[in-house]
Amino acid sequence: MTFNPATGRKTPPKGVKKPLPERGRVQLDAPPPETVFRDRDGQELTFPDSSLKRVAARILGTRNKAWRYRPFSFPLFTESGREQAFHFDFYIYDAEDSVIRLILVVPFETREVWDRIGRFKRQYPMYTYELWTPERLAQLDRPRAQLGF
Repeated sequence: MTFNPATGRKTPPKGVKKPLPERGRVQLDAPPPETVFRDRDGQELTFPDSSLKRVAARILGTRNKAWRYRPFSFPLFTESGREQAFHFDFYIYDAEDSVIRLILVVPFETREVWDRIGRFKRQYPMYTYELWTPERLAQLDRPRAQLGF
């Protein structure tokens, strides 16, 4: 480093980059991979490959919500007219067996996710959906958190 009298600072050496700040990752207290969850039909489900889905299933179970895991897909049509199947992760039901909420659990928001959600919103405006990221799951996992449905 050399001293620059005009600025009163030392100039950093060339080629040395400052490290990027670490993104604030949320640490979730996920149930063990072998944990069994029961949906509204009594079907036993485990999510050994996704700690986020285990946390979401635990939140829905402790809040006594009637849910199913991916019971059906929605056909989405692209601008070119091709059809794609789109699944939400959790489908929430009311007492009259109607879908009241669709939940998509993702590790982080991406352009592709928002593109599909935007296409879904245009083609199926009658459904209410939520995107659950680790930050949202941490908020919902607090003791007095409200789901809102």
